[in-house]
Amino acid sequence: MPHTPWTLLFHGRGTDERAMQHLNEVLRMYWRPLRICIERRGFGPHESEDLTQDFLSRLVHKGSFGDVDREKGRLRSYLLTALNHFLSNVRRERSAQFRGGGVAPISLDASHEDGGVSEMVSEVSAHEDFDREWAIAMIGNVMDELRAEFVAQGKAELFDALSPGLMPADAALEIGDLGKNIGLNAGATRVAMHRLRLRFRNLLYRHVAATVGSEEEIEDEIRSLILSLRHH
Repeated sequence: MPHTPWTLLFHGRGTDERAMQHLNEVLRMYWRPLRICIERRGFGPHESEDLTQDFLSRLVHKGSFGDVDREKGRLRSYLLTALNHFLSNVRRERSAQFRGGGVAPISLDASHEDGGVSEMVSEVSAHEDFDREWAIAMIGNVMDELRAEFVAQGKAELFDALSPGLMPADAALEIGDLGKNIGLNAGATRVAMHRLRLRFRNLLYRHVAATVGSEEEIEDEIRSLILSLRHH
C-alpha cells in the first residue's frame, strides 16, 4: 500500500511532528481540488485560497481526522462533505455578523445534517469540478511514482517517450510510433507500452485503494475518476 491518502491519515493521527507531516502531505496533494471547488461555489480567487487554507488548517490543527473511520467510505467523499459543512458554516457566520448577531462555531463534523438554506451557486457544478481536479491529482501522483521507478532503473528516456500513450489526448495517436526517437521499432514499442500500462494500472489501483473504505469500491472509484476526466 503506498503511503498516500487514507494510510497517511491513519499514520497522522496524533499531535507529534511526524503525525503533522503525514497530514500535511495528504492535504497538500488535494489542496487544488478543494480550492477549485470553493471558487466554483461563488467565492473569489483570493478568498478561495484563504478559505482552503483555513479549512485545511482546521482539519490538521483541530484533529478532525482523529476519529475518521476508513470503513465509512472514500476519502474524496469525506473531504467534500466536510468542505460543504465548512462553507455552509462560513456563510451562516457571515450572515450572523451582517445581522449583528452572534457567531456560530464552525464544525467539520461530516455526520452533521445541515438544514440551512441551499447555496445560490450550483453545488453540482462545483462537485464535478472537484471530482475532475481530484482525478487529475490522483493520476499525477501515480505518474510521478511511475516515472521515479523508471528513473531508478535508468529508463527515464523510455518513460518520457511512452508516457503520452498512457492517457492519449489524441485518439489518432499511433502507439507504434512513440519509440522511434529512442530507437525502438513498432513491435518493441508496443511490448514496452503494454508493460508500462500494466504497471500504471497496478499503481493506480494501489493509490485508489488507499482512498476508499473497501476493496469492492476500488474499481468503481477508478471508473469514476476516468469518467471525470473524459467529461471535461
